[in-house]
Amino acid sequence: MSAIKARKQGNSIMITIPSALGVREGEEFFFIKKDNGAITLIPKVEDHFANVKPGEYYMPELEVGYVPAEGELDEI
Repeated sequence: MSAIKARKQGNSIMITIPSALGVREGEEFFFIKKDNGAITLIPKVEDHFANVKPGEYYMPELEVGYVPAEGELDEI
């Protein structure tokens, strides 16, 4: 395990990711900071289902016949 040090750059705090981790320049991430201080980076993916085969994620055991009411999902 390697250690890195946070540094100030302008009004931001920067943490450098070692190139050995294979992160590409310009790659985007979502981040989560846990209560214990751990920071998790999650790669941003435009379309999680771009290479999915038809029916691959269909799970009939989860089919409950629910149909959203008008406007119910507008806040999401």
